[in-house]
Amino acid sequence: MTKQTKLTEKAARIPDTREVQWEEIIPSYLHEVQLLNTESARSHRFAVLVQQLLGLVPNFIDSYSAGIEKYLKVKQKDRILKGKADNLFGNVVIEFEAALPKKRNEAEEQLRHYVAILWSQESSQFADHTPYICIATDGVRFVAYSPSLAGSTKEDITPEDVGLEVIEEADWTKLSPSEIYYWLDRYFLRKEILHPTSEEIVRDFGLKSHAFRTTTRTLLTLWRQLRAQSAFAVIYENWEKYLRIVYGSLIASDQLFARHTYLATLAKLMAWKRMTESRNLPDAPEIVEMLEGRLFKKQGIDNFIEEDFFSWLAREGAVEVGVGTVRWLFSLLQNYNLRELSEDVLKSLYQELVDPETRHDLGEFYTPDWLAHRIVRKLLGTNPRGKVLDPACGSGTFLYLAIREKRERLGDSSQTLSHILDSVYGADIHPLAVIVAKTNYILALGEVLKRRKVSVTIPIYLADTVKLPEPEIKPTFWMQLPSYRVELGGHQLYLPDPLLANLTLYDQAIELAKDFAQENREKEITLEAFCNYLQVRHFPEVGNQPLVQALFAIAEVLKNFIDTDRDTIWAFVLKNMYKPLFFKRQFDFVVGNPPWIAFRFMEPAYQSFLKQQITQKYRLLTGRGELITHLEVATLFLVRSADMYLKKGGMIAFVLPRSLFSADQHHGLRQRSFKFSEETNQSLLWREVWDCEGVTPLFNVPACVLIAEKRETAKMEYPVAGQILTGRLDRKNASLEEAEGGLETEEVEFALHTRGRRSYWAIGEATEGQAASYYKKRFAEGATIVPRSFWFVQVQPSLLGFDPDLPPLESAARARREAKAAYKSVYLKGTVESRFLYATLLSTDLLPFGHL
Repeated sequence: MTKQTKLTEKAARIPDTREVQWEEIIPSYLHEVQLLNTESARSHRFAVLVQQLLGLVPNFIDSYSAGIEKYLKVKQKDRILKGKADNLFGNVVIEFEAALPKKRNEAEEQLRHYVAILWSQESSQFADHTPYICIATDGVRFVAYSPSLAGSTKEDITPEDVGLEVIEEADWTKLSPSEIYYWLDRYFLRKEILHPTSEEIVRDFGLKSHAFRTTTRTLLTLWRQLRAQSAFAVIYENWEKYLRIVYGSLIASDQLFARHTYLATLAKLMAWKRMTESRNLPDAPEIVEMLEGRLFKKQGIDNFIEEDFFSWLAREGAVEVGVGTVRWLFSLLQNYNLRELSEDVLKSLYQELVDPETRHDLGEFYTPDWLAHRIVRKLLGTNPRGKVLDPACGSGTFLYLAIREKRERLGDSSQTLSHILDSVYGADIHPLAVIVAKTNYILALGEVLKRRKVSVTIPIYLADTVKLPEPEIKPTFWMQLPSYRVELGGHQLYLPDPLLANLTLYDQAIELAKDFAQENREKEITLEAFCNYLQVRHFPEVGNQPLVQALFAIAEVLKNFIDTDRDTIWAFVLKNMYKPLFFKRQFDFVVGNPPWIAFRFMEPAYQSFLKQQITQKYRLLTGRGELITHLEVATLFLVRSADMYLKKGGMIAFVLPRSLFSADQHHGLRQRSFKFSEETNQSLLWREVWDCEGVTPLFNVPACVLIAEKRETAKMEYPVAGQILTGRLDRKNASLEEAEGGLETEEVEFALHTRGRRSYWAIGEATEGQAASYYKKRFAEGATIVPRSFWFVQVQPSLLGFDPDLPPLESAARARREAKAAYKSVYLKGTVESRFLYATLLSTDLLPFGHL
């Protein structure tokens, strides 16, 4: 039985007595409106309903705007509701038809006319256009649209210039009265206080929302105007570099950058709103400070927003759109009661927006709250004060739940706040993930953040926790010091080991070097002037001459970037990339859901490093090197994170693909034949395995959880304690309390079964056999037929028939639809002799004991 939360910010909900009124008014409306035969009559009845429920009276559009009358077939029918231009609600154009499915095309054409006229009468700048919502309806069925402008720069916008993207479709006969009321309120008024669930946040801000479409269009237009300037170009180049490591290939685009900027801006706004609990936005100068992070520093959070990749909206040339974007988003966010937050709501947005086109192929899977909480509670139950690291934290789900679990167990004192900040750490190589995770960290702290007595630092960093900087001895003019070499924008830097002895000292030193470079832009600088600068600012190591000389060399490089308009972002990069060096063997628990991307999908330059780690340092594929292309990076994450970051006796718990149970590439892991690279006398002992294949919804592929302990090398004892989880949950991101009502847990033991060079985990007594499976000789690897758009074909239909020996063919529609970006444009057609045509049997064609 899961205990109920004691956290104070989850407010009780008061029953809404208005539902009795809705139960009377709305069914009566639905009955009456379906009896009306004309659009005008339905329009009038709908206006009465809106006035009854919301106190609003939508005007007739022909009496609102001059010039519209000539497009009207029926006057006094269609309506408009006009609100503030800063709002993403309340500006609604409604087109009525007698029968919507039949007249939908006509309704859309009329809406394009209306929007074209309305926008033509406004500013010629697209960013200044009112963000209208268009609705086509017959009074019962509703289709909501977000209008867009197809690149027109002329003042007189035509209907052909206006595009309509569907936001939502609703049939009111299938909704309850309360659902109909909240549907109307969301588009027309937004006076209701909203509970922040994943579903609500995605509805308002997700990929199909009016907010996303309106805002990203504006951001994309602005970015394409600015990206050629060197100060903006360097941001994009560094963002692109990190993404190449994440995805293994060049997938960056202006569209994706606009998406990331959108979500980063929303995350900053959510953090600000949770901290201040304000229902009103500050003035423009403070909004700029919010985007840059200075506003959070004033609130006592030093590093929430640094000079990141998405603060470009606060720069000259972008600031007007940046402030407008914040105001748009706040118009929807202001009615959310973030004190009621009890789940990682940003995760669902991150999953939708981070990169929808490649996410499925490259294996990004996001852990639902219930599973992450189950893991965190399992570990912290043994040591509530344990120090926790998520080395691939993504949106920060595990960190969010670790913080809430610690607050639950330790209380909401200032001591608890200090403990959490010193014991819950995260890192990720994805720039957007770091901002989202920091936001979730603040949201998880909630009320306890108010207990801070000094400035705080959020311990989440943009860093690669697998590939750490390598130390080397570099002779210098000051002395031979153990140093770390780094390449920064084409410059070689050497950081002496003493600078990395203390995390706070390191951050302070890099920040001082950046400030000195900025204050001396396009001026001559000297070591003596730099020493005086450090002394005035009370740098504690100012008397350490070799260290100061090294720091001066860093300042020179940063100044070179600033003098050539190559930006100040390099200090942010430098401060973050070395953070994993401070993590070594510091943690009681390492948790998370590392990337499931296979080795073959990684960037070639990064593959060489991974190959060395997998085959030489950790020996994960001893004698089976041919399997490296199939090995998921998650497997290396498991052993390397335990080796590098776990204390002796510490526990690691990762969500992993269930292929761990039987796939050949994981044979060495199951046998535990791998070796640690750093602490060679230590290894991992499996303590518990959870089989999650029977849980839905969960991931796109079967998953499991592996829990292991770092111990001195000892024989691995099988069987291992395990659980088989099964059940169908009401929603994917269910809380642990919600999930446990729908989950069944079977306690089992998993034994290691072997068949020659192969092995697998299964329940039951362990078996060993040298003989190959009876079926082995009856199976063979099929043909490798890729890219499929060159191979797979379909018959071109013809009313005149065709010669079966020489059929007319074209590239198969499914092959083209599922093709990689490089082959999307491939389309072949012609006739082919039938003797060269073959049937295929793909994995997607298979059923249990049969095929399609």
